[in-house]
Amino acid sequence: MSRIHVTFVGSQPLPVYNGIRALSPDKVIFIYSEQTKNELDNLTSTISGIEYEKVRLSPTEPAEIETKAMELYARYKDNDITLNISGGTKAWAYIFGVIFGNKPDSRVIYIDQNNVLWDYKSMSGEKLDFEHDTKIIFKLYGNDISSHYTEFKSYTDSDRKAVRRIEHIRRFDINTFNKLTATLTPENNHKLQHGKFGTFNDKNSFVEWEKPSENKDGFVRIFIEKNGKREEMTFESPHAIELAFNSGWFEFKVADILSKWDKAKEIWLNCRFTTKNGADKNEIDILVNTGEKLLFVECKTQIKSSTDIDKFQSVVKNYGGIGNKALFVTEARMNDLCKEKCANNRIMTFSLTGNAENRLIEMLDSELYNINAK
Repeated sequence: MSRIHVTFVGSQPLPVYNGIRALSPDKVIFIYSEQTKNELDNLTSTISGIEYEKVRLSPTEPAEIETKAMELYARYKDNDITLNISGGTKAWAYIFGVIFGNKPDSRVIYIDQNNVLWDYKSMSGEKLDFEHDTKIIFKLYGNDISSHYTEFKSYTDSDRKAVRRIEHIRRFDINTFNKLTATLTPENNHKLQHGKFGTFNDKNSFVEWEKPSENKDGFVRIFIEKNGKREEMTFESPHAIELAFNSGWFEFKVADILSKWDKAKEIWLNCRFTTKNGADKNEIDILVNTGEKLLFVECKTQIKSSTDIDKFQSVVKNYGGIGNKALFVTEARMNDLCKEKCANNRIMTFSLTGNAENRLIEMLDSELYNINAK
């Protein structure tokens, strides 16, 4: 007797993959439609050593669906059959469920967003205890992150000291600091991306930088003059450039808090998704793998446009599936309009004021296992 696993391929491939991983069947029957061929290809590229069959089916035509369901059951009825209805269309779930659901040699299962496998024959649930691989999740959704990210654990004590120095000189003159490091001109941004060293000026103030080499840390010097007073900071660290520019110091500050969360198994910063020719397509400030689902984090000292929220929501939905969580962190208090827009898109919000560390972790603990609306 073989273990046969029939599974529906819809727009959310992760519960399909998890079902295969949890049950380790001898053979998988993928039910897919013309609209979900890409998801099927992503799934088959992630499994190995398991025989599988592809069955293309109308997503809605009941007679065709019933005929195929009866045919598959008749072919495999002398085996141990599981039917995963987590993906695909409601028409598939209903008709296949009717045909397979009450048979002695088959059972219907469903895997929810919290990785609980529900067995509708025994009417019981089992928490799947394996952890998700971040790269596989992105691959399932057709997004290859390759090595375009920075592991949080690669940051050093000298990086932490650099952040404290950056925050100190920023407080001296936020406007000039931002001109030198955060709101770069297209020309300076190009120099920063492609050059090995450089200097950016704003009146009598400047920042000079040199990227790290094989035997040398990155170097940054910030000099600001304001109302006859001067402030200067120099620091060297492995990630000095990323921290000094484009508010990287703030992203690290948020990641450092998240690293103290007991559910954070893996943290990546500066996550970039690229097109096939290598151009940047989208980016995520911080990505946290909790082992069960991903937490996408957007960091901004202040929101300048509510379209930032739309862009973030689109990335979360398209890159990790509906079961993952989203968090928007600001330094200043978020205005009520942006808060409401985030709430409407099921994005958690948080500002780094007061006893931020404990409050943030408490909020994440209370929200992590809530089921997202589709």
